Amino acid sequence: MAGYTKKIPLPGKTAEVIYAAVSKDIERFLDKTPVGKFEVSRNESQKEVKFTSSMASGSLAAKENEIQIDISLSFLASPFKGKLDEGIQKWLAKTFG
Repeated sequence: MAGYTKKIPLPGKTAEVIYAAVSKDIERFLDKTPVGKFEVSRNESQKEVKFTSSMASGSLAAKENEIQIDISLSFLASPFKGKLDEGIQKWLAKTFG
């Protein structure tokens, strides 16, 4: 499996604000990606959202002033790594920009 790991700074954003935005928008974001049918779980106390599908699995952890993204892509989804990064960057700019 190909990996996608990124720590993205979000200066001035609390873990609560980041988690709320990710938790609210994750399904809409995943619907636009080629990961297939997916399941999402939320852990508010850990400020973490996880998802699993046949094409990918990952976690998005909200921390003070940053978000940590760890995603494993199946062999078939690996070619979409660039599109995934582009989509994440656009969503972050729209949500926190």
